[in-house]
Amino acid sequence: MCLDVKDKVNMVESDEQLATRRLRVAVAGLGVIGEGAALRLTDASEPYALCAALVRDPDKARANDLAQLRIYTDPEVLLVEHPDVVIDALPTGEAGRRLIEAALSRGISVVTANKQAIAGAMSPLNMLASQNKATFAYSASVGGGAPMVETARKARAAGEVRSITAILNGTVNYILSSMKDGASFLDAVKQAQDAGFAEPDPTADLSGEDARAKISILTYEAFGREIENSAIKVEALDSMLAQSFVEKGGSWKQLSVINKKSDGGITARVGFARVDDDAFFSSIGGEGNALRIINMDGRDFTCEGKGAGRAPTVGSIFSDLEAIARQPVGR
Repeated sequence: MCLDVKDKVNMVESDEQLATRRLRVAVAGLGVIGEGAALRLTDASEPYALCAALVRDPDKARANDLAQLRIYTDPEVLLVEHPDVVIDALPTGEAGRRLIEAALSRGISVVTANKQAIAGAMSPLNMLASQNKATFAYSASVGGGAPMVETARKARAAGEVRSITAILNGTVNYILSSMKDGASFLDAVKQAQDAGFAEPDPTADLSGEDARAKISILTYEAFGREIENSAIKVEALDSMLAQSFVEKGGSWKQLSVINKKSDGGITARVGFARVDDDAFFSSIGGEGNALRIINMDGRDFTCEGKGAGRAPTVGSIFSDLEAIARQPVGR
């Protein structure tokens, strides 16, 4: 049973409406991203049915539009609803991984923004989805509103990928941009939190772990395999390092760099670089993300967009939902 949030007044659908399947969707996690997705699902103009939600605290006050939504704390019980799709917006990787595996094994498609849940397991999760005729979609896990996963797929389809350079963490980019404009490190972090770009605990962003997970996902898309987590060198950001960039002047960015070696191996690192001479990356301010992929034949593929915050991430989630809705029934 699901709460159908589609307008039921007009019972006669056009051929165009019938071409898009109405998906029954459950949302796991009602934090900044999950709540944003759930609220959009209640919009009468969206061709979806919001089934239920998975939360940690069932007694927490919710938005009025979600007051009648069925709430569960057990992932197994949530899946008894048998939605067509589960949106994974859980705050932890371990819980997200378990939910994704459980859903896919039951033939339930998954749309996830939880990069920590899927990094390091891209191949088995995609295989699990294929075996059970489900869709595993994760565009929102990298890049927010920038179509990085899609761009990596396009580059790989066009030929062998040689290198990837990217700004993958919108929170860090926002902090560096704010400090360049005169804010202190602590003020910049607080501004990012107040704007919804950084979590109350920004450790994953500042330590580089967020970018590390995204690199792993991009290597899978670009090269068909992931790089070992321990092989990705990461430089953390703290107040002293950030202040040194201000004192040196210029435009500093956290760059995630992936290179394919002549022997076929892959190297990756997350670190900071001055990009004054690079018009593309130096222009990316605020919470922006950007990606440049160069193929062996010299062709390059780029994209950019807002990399943090509710709106761009929810938009990416719904792009994946729309793609799933347009798949043939019984695929």
